[in-house]
Amino acid sequence: MAFKKNLKTFYFIFLLALILPFVGCGDGVKKKQVEVPKIAKKPLDIYSKLDVCGCNKEAIEIIDLTTDIRNTFKTVQELKSKPKSVEQIRNLASSYTKLLESCFNRHASKIFIPSECNNLNEMERKRTELSNLGIQLEQGERLKL
Repeated sequence: MAFKKNLKTFYFIFLLALILPFVGCGDGVKKKQVEVPKIAKKPLDIYSKLDVCGCNKEAIEIIDLTTDIRNTFKTVQELKSKPKSVEQIRNLASSYTKLLESCFNRHASKIFIPSECNNLNEMERKRTELSNLGIQLEQGERLKL
């Protein structure tokens, strides 16, 4: 008798083991979809193909554009009152820091060696002039205006 009771218990457990994996897998039960985390795309480095001379030329162009925008206003306060101009300058500052980072990563110390096309004195003079006007491009997108 005990054998039959144990056999019935065994069959019951065996059937449960077979049925349980399929419980809740019906079409009527909606499963919560697992959200796949979005992979942050690395921004395209538009400056990665520039040589040392190209880096210098691009940096001077950014400084000149920023200076032109700043010179359209008499004071920094007047500039601050124009959100579109502030946004343009912040975008230029962000581009400037990306340019410096990209050029340094690619060329390392070569960007500090003066040459005919890598005029460090001119770039420093223009950057200082812009800094005297109240804009420091080195701050990038954190530029306070």
